[in-house]
Amino acid sequence: MKTAILEKIEQIENDRIGLLNKLAEYDEDKLNSKPASGKWSVLQIINHLIISEKLSVIYIKRKLSGKNGLGKATLKSKINAFVLRYGLLLPLKLKAPENVSNLPDYDSFENIKQNWDKVRKSFVSIIIDLPDDMLDKDIFKHPTVGKMNIEGAIDFFDSHFKHHRKQIYSLLTK
Repeated sequence: MKTAILEKIEQIENDRIGLLNKLAEYDEDKLNSKPASGKWSVLQIINHLIISEKLSVIYIKRKLSGKNGLGKATLKSKINAFVLRYGLLLPLKLKAPENVSNLPDYDSFENIKQNWDKVRKSFVSIIIDLPDDMLDKDIFKHPTVGKMNIEGAIDFFDSHFKHHRKQIYSLLTK
């Protein structure tokens, strides 16, 4: 099971690097340009993804520090992961929670890249160091759908990224 999880991590990391390479082709004014009042710029969307991943990493680390209280992933937590993964693929517009939507108006591409690299490295190190007996524990909690195991967390990172990548590519073509 851990091999499959590490393969998923490699894929989402390749997707992230691909997006960053694409964004490197644009100037910072374009990346910081908001399409309309109240809408996010490309770099604000990336900041949103970074904050979301960072808060997830903090939560997972906190849960892992108190291993005894972790429950085994249930059918409900597997359904939570499924609903979240496929819900993010739908063309629905959801309001982001306050803690992941307080975004700077302007940022540099290099700062964004460094921050995301740091957060992602932290997440990958959690996965690599995660004991096999923790793979089926509910160590992640999404604010909307609830608890899930580490594979559910990875699926969330992947679907959340893909959801916003579409938005980013749409902004870049305007």
